[in-house]
Amino acid sequence: MPSPPTTSAGGPKGFDVIQATLHEQEIRRAIGAPGDGDRDVEGVATLDMIEDRSLFFVNAREIPDALRESLAARRGCIAIVRKGFTLDSDCVVIESSDPRAAISRVMEFIRAERRQPPLVAVRAIAPSAVISPLAVIEGDVEIGDDVLIEPFCMIGPDVRIGRGSIIRSGVRLHPRVTIGEESVIHANSVLGHDGYGFVRDDEGNKTRMPHLGGVIVGAHVAIGPLASVAAGTIVPTIIEDYAKLGDYVCVGHNVRIEKNVSLTAHIILAGHSVIATEAWVGVNASIGEGRRVGAHTLVGMDVSVQNDLPDHSIARAPRPDVKPRPDDDDPMGIGFAGRRP
Repeated sequence: MPSPPTTSAGGPKGFDVIQATLHEQEIRRAIGAPGDGDRDVEGVATLDMIEDRSLFFVNAREIPDALRESLAARRGCIAIVRKGFTLDSDCVVIESSDPRAAISRVMEFIRAERRQPPLVAVRAIAPSAVISPLAVIEGDVEIGDDVLIEPFCMIGPDVRIGRGSIIRSGVRLHPRVTIGEESVIHANSVLGHDGYGFVRDDEGNKTRMPHLGGVIVGAHVAIGPLASVAAGTIVPTIIEDYAKLGDYVCVGHNVRIEKNVSLTAHIILAGHSVIATEAWVGVNASIGEGRRVGAHTLVGMDVSVQNDLPDHSIARAPRPDVKPRPDDDDPMGIGFAGRRP
């Protein structure tokens, strides 16, 4: 039987990040940083989820004292930092002019060398699952009891779908997507593709950062038609249990949508934003990068959230300026073209 979907990507050492065994010299070669060293690490972590024996990067020139103390407690790590940045810890420090671009190159190495363990080790499709002959199920997947997959879907490889979930026509589930039990993904939605995250190469051109974190969708979630949910870079993009997403919702990389959130339609959630428990977001709203919408908060139609919103708050957009049309307006004019100021 397929193993049950989870709501975290935890591994044997508690990594909620990229699991990949890397040698220090492999890291140095990947980013073009000469030097001796013989340390091994077991994964790539973000600053807020560092485990012992992990690789991480610090893009800022200064970090809070509390974070420095946290890093000092870690053992066996490798840190990629800006030139001149120091850490009072056991970490091996590798300097780079652009630590974020450097970690991107390491992630490219992980993907090319297939160092990341698969999400699904063995193909397992429950006998009670109903899969259209016009759907494509690629490679190792886990598909639970009573799952329905309609025509023209593309699933996998490395995808888990929990018991009783429904995948409507035309859905694309990219690798490292987990769907919980009794969730519904409506027609033509796309989950797990690389998000809009770029770094500069040595010539100064933009190149896409690998997105290896995947997507985790909980149980009893509904995702409307033509929605997109980008994979996380290092940690997964997460949609928790009972969240409801309407049509044309765009979810950026590393977003976290918490339990029972309601996202109506035509909403954009920029990367790393958080929509807390029971929040409600109206049509055409947008949430800026890294912003948090508090629990039980209401965000009205057309609101652009550029600052964190506290719990139990209400945000409304300004009302439109409505005036009667002037008497001398040309009734045959099309739209605003040709109108007097």
